[in-house]
Amino acid sequence: MGAVQILGVIVLIIGILLIGVEFYMPGFGFPGIAGIIFTAAGIFLTGRNVQERVIVGVIAIVIIAVMLVISIVIFSSKKIKSPIKLDEDLQGKNLFIDARDMEYLIGKRGIAITDLKPAGKGEFDGVKFDILSKNYYIKKDSPLVITEVKNNRIMVEEEK
Repeated sequence: MGAVQILGVIVLIIGILLIGVEFYMPGFGFPGIAGIIFTAAGIFLTGRNVQERVIVGVIAIVIIAVMLVISIVIFSSKKIKSPIKLDEDLQGKNLFIDARDMEYLIGKRGIAITDLKPAGKGEFDGVKFDILSKNYYIKKDSPLVITEVKNNRIMVEEEK
């Protein structure tokens, strides 16, 4: 084995290791691009002819596939935190508020804390909500009344 083939093996190993780093740091950044370049260069330098290069390329692909399977198995276990998977469960029985749960707001009186053009913010009983006026402009600090809740949108009118 000549000096060029030894250099090719070293470059190939560096390329495969960089691709392995990319499994841990997803996003196709520097390690992934450099790993592909180093692996291709290592395959080219290691083989003396096309047949040897194909064999080395297949071996490199098999090694990378085995590394991928191993990383998936390791990251799917609960012992090691995966950088690409959310391990925390969201707390609470129901994380979304149904429109029926907001119907108690109808008739509440409050104040516009921003201009409504027609969307803005309002405060009702000390709680701030994103609100919509019914297609008209309402100035800040105007008194409001909630008239309906439709598709989780709180519709208001200016109180007269």
